[in-house]
Amino acid sequence: MAVVFIYYFFDPLRFNIFPKCPFFTLTGFDCPGCGSQRALHALLHGNVAQACNYNLLLVLSLPLLFIHLLYKIRSLFTGKPLQWRLLYHPKTPVVIFMITALFWILRNIPVAPFSYLSAAH
Repeated sequence: MAVVFIYYFFDPLRFNIFPKCPFFTLTGFDCPGCGSQRALHALLHGNVAQACNYNLLLVLSLPLLFIHLLYKIRSLFTGKPLQWRLLYHPKTPVVIFMITALFWILRNIPVAPFSYLSAAH
């Protein structure tokens, strides 16, 4: 809960208390997580469009993470194992890796429409 408080009240664009991306610092290229802190701040303030501009992958992954959390909570209270086969399919990690790698590559191509995926530092 403290993390939510911090990201709600402290804008990563204005405060230097947040860690900088080492990949971006070393290479000048965005990693898949670049812009996530700013996106989280924007989401907490209800600005979904701005959050998508910072990190579209984070915004698109949140519904899946939320559903997973609901299944986890349900399994804790009912004692039943998770039944959502999509997330626990053996190929799911491969698909997630491929989506993340593709996002990583595409967001670093400096031509529209790919440049819209950039974290816009």
